[in-house]
Amino acid sequence: MTILICGASGIVGIELCKLLDIKKIKYYGTYNKNKLNEDNMFKLNFFDINDIENFLLNKQISICIYLIAERLPDVCEKEWDFTKKINIELVNNTSFICQKLNIKFIHLSTDYVFDGTKQPNYPNDLKNPLQNYGISKLLSEFKVMSNCSNYCLIRIPALYSSSSKLHNNVVTILGKNIMNLTQDIHKEDNYNIRRPVYIKDLCHFILDCCYKNNGIFHFYNPLNKFTKYDITKLIGNYLNLDTSHIMSINEIKDIIALRPYDTQLIDNRYNINDYNFTDFNNSIEECFYKFKISPIKDDNVKDFIFFIDLDETLIQSGKAHYDSYMNVFKKHNIKTLEYQKWKEILNNGNINNYLESIILNTEKLKQIKREKIEELKTKDIVFTKNSDKFIKYLISNSIKFCIVTNTNIDTVNIFKQKLPLLNKIKNWICRDDYNFSKPSPDCYYTAKNKYYNNEKYIIGIEDSFVGYNSLKHITDKIFIFNNEELFKNNDCYLFDNFEQLILQFQ
Repeated sequence: MTILICGASGIVGIELCKLLDIKKIKYYGTYNKNKLNEDNMFKLNFFDINDIENFLLNKQISICIYLIAERLPDVCEKEWDFTKKINIELVNNTSFICQKLNIKFIHLSTDYVFDGTKQPNYPNDLKNPLQNYGISKLLSEFKVMSNCSNYCLIRIPALYSSSSKLHNNVVTILGKNIMNLTQDIHKEDNYNIRRPVYIKDLCHFILDCCYKNNGIFHFYNPLNKFTKYDITKLIGNYLNLDTSHIMSINEIKDIIALRPYDTQLIDNRYNINDYNFTDFNNSIEECFYKFKISPIKDDNVKDFIFFIDLDETLIQSGKAHYDSYMNVFKKHNIKTLEYQKWKEILNNGNINNYLESIILNTEKLKQIKREKIEELKTKDIVFTKNSDKFIKYLISNSIKFCIVTNTNIDTVNIFKQKLPLLNKIKNWICRDDYNFSKPSPDCYYTAKNKYYNNEKYIIGIEDSFVGYNSLKHITDKIFIFNNEELFKNNDCYLFDNFEQLILQFQ
């Protein structure tokens, strides 16, 4: 038996590959944007029937497990043409070729083919999807059944996993919402019923379907029954996050795509009790343990160490750096940049690399940097919002911390002159202390080697993409200052006022 996993880089594919590795079953996988570097992973064009057929023949595939889908209902509602291509056309192409080559086809569908007006729903009960996502998946089912004589369709409820980013899971994204410490009021649905399935549990059933007869199956966790509001409260309790600002919404209101009230699944073709299900609280722990931080108390203060970025995190210095360089550029007839472009360079790369690319003469570059330092001495520097209070909080409570910056010691000394509180900070790692600047993790490894003493919690505080990419190598407990775009696509906390951090750790 040789299995092809179509969509091995997705949230189900990742977990299924792990199970097949454990079972020592031969398989290949495909990816699209999220490249997988293993030897058995390939990029395949599912729009090209010839490519599909040649690949299946070449790899001698006997079972095809199809996991590719656009699964966000709101996206499906707004982008129907795109949804049809992904959820219907690609399924049609692949299932057609599998039938031609006598390959079993296993396809994941959804409980959203039902409208939620009755519970429970058996596989042959009346389908009535309420929105484009359910419609597209129901049509994909028709394609499979019309194309294939050897198939299994598996309808499933909402899925979640500990093996992908929080925003890629309909359950864990609820926890990420409350990891945004900037929100005053947040509304959450407390009306529709969710019965989420942990993907690790689902994968055992998918594997069993390799040996089952044709048909439509429902896989479900008979123990889970929550609203999104319930789940948010459970995750908040585990993470020690305040959820008092979460408002319960007890009616359908202001949504892009209609959600069915309760699409409870049931199946009498097999015994659901033959399968083990991870307790919901245990699965939440598996998903969020990396981000859990205890409050700082008198008896555990030595369990903590903070690594904190300087520029635009603790102090507002970005505009001062920019104005200083632009003034020097004008003196030397070097083309100046708009501030927004300058910020893009800082957020996504290294300013020294940029300077070296436009100033090829080494001596001239050194001269410009010296003149920039003199210009900087004339600029105003202030703390970011209540960061001075946070520094005082760390110092007064004897909490160990270190400033880790891409800024050299000469510039840091200017900041210290302008902001005397910085002189009270004992531990510094400046650009002179390591070889490779952020986003290389060199600075944080240097700080860890010098100051880390097996503390239980390493807490990182950054503001930029380059800083986050540097910091993530030593900790998952990362707080991002005032950068919603970074927070949106990465696993971290978000804050925009250092008082929020003080409250979080107290």
